[in-house]
Amino acid sequence: MNRSLPALILAALVVAPCAGQARQTSMMAPSAYGAGPHGYDWQVGTWSCSNNMAGGTGGPNSQTLTVTPIKGEGVIFYRSTAQNFDLSWYYVYSSKTKSWLSPFIASDGSYGSESTAQTGKRVVWTGSTIDGSSGKKIQIRDTIVNSATKTTDLGEWLIAGRWKAQYNLTCTRT
Repeated sequence: MNRSLPALILAALVVAPCAGQARQTSMMAPSAYGAGPHGYDWQVGTWSCSNNMAGGTGGPNSQTLTVTPIKGEGVIFYRSTAQNFDLSWYYVYSSKTKSWLSPFIASDGSYGSESTAQTGKRVVWTGSTIDGSSGKKIQIRDTIVNSATKTTDLGEWLIAGRWKAQYNLTCTRT
């Protein structure tokens, strides 16, 4: 019994900070979403996503999103997969500009990046993509609405001077 007590105390010291951090990120106030280098840590985990505009640039109707922290502060890796679909991107925080950059690449050859300095429940990301099928550069924006258990993403392209919806994703934590 005496030998197991130090091991039990050590285990408690290792697990307690992790448990506290998990609780903190899941209970984050909506106004803090995206704020600072840990502003998107709450998204870490697995999400089930549906796209009500399936077949477009947002991929098929049903997708799995995996969100993984990368060693260090302010870097998170995202990967959305489904049959014949694979999209990967990062969220990278710049403490100098207090903004997020999100470079991405898709299995169809499309790539680009978006950025935002906004925080809170509703955040608009803007940037550009090189379309994998045409090779054309297109201005893009994503309007994301966050909550602890559900996120929506309306993706739009600027075509002929008008924003046109390309996908409309809803992701729920699994």
